[in-house]
Amino acid sequence: MVIEKASSPKSDKIRHVWEQLTGKYCNDPALISRLYNEIERKYTSTRRYYHNLQHIQALLELCERYADPLKDRDVVAFAVFYHDIIYNVLRKDNEPRSAQLAVKRLQALHVPQEKIAQVKLYIEATQTHALTAGVTHTADLQLFLDFDMSILGANREAYEAYTRQVRKEYRIYPDKLYYAGRKQFLQHCLLSAPIFQTPVFRANYEVIAKENIQRELHGIG
Repeated sequence: MVIEKASSPKSDKIRHVWEQLTGKYCNDPALISRLYNEIERKYTSTRRYYHNLQHIQALLELCERYADPLKDRDVVAFAVFYHDIIYNVLRKDNEPRSAQLAVKRLQALHVPQEKIAQVKLYIEATQTHALTAGVTHTADLQLFLDFDMSILGANREAYEAYTRQVRKEYRIYPDKLYYAGRKQFLQHCLLSAPIFQTPVFRANYEVIAKENIQRELHGIG
């Protein structure tokens, strides 16, 4: 007898968003379900503490909150689902590998090629968080990148939980190596003024993000 793992309210909500999104392009419920199960399996790996379904849910909620200014909500949503589907802390090519997997899966779902090309660019852009040529709606990409960085502007409790979760994901590295790399990332964020790319995120989260980063840097020493 096969015992199926019970789904959580969080995964049920994410699945519902996935089914609504993919149902616009594909009339094969079995394929839609199979691809969602793959997403859920990837994001619930025991090696993930921050880049998991909770992260996907948070970004999907931001997609909903900022839906009005988005020109192509579907491209942003697909990018959210697939931007961290490949995540290996020992590799430096997770973003392009995630983008390539997204292309294959969206082709199977019969998503139009022009949308697939945009999703690919959005996911690849998360590697550097820089704007890239070929993007149709630059403002959409900027919002998507700000969604991905939004944890930096979270309240202190949420931010500190995030730092602990990321440290667990990189637990293979000793403190000396990990914190040297973490310090470099945080200093880069401060030097990339502003941290956020859109006026709304700068207005709401820029000051908090800088306070969080400076406090963490002080703790690292």
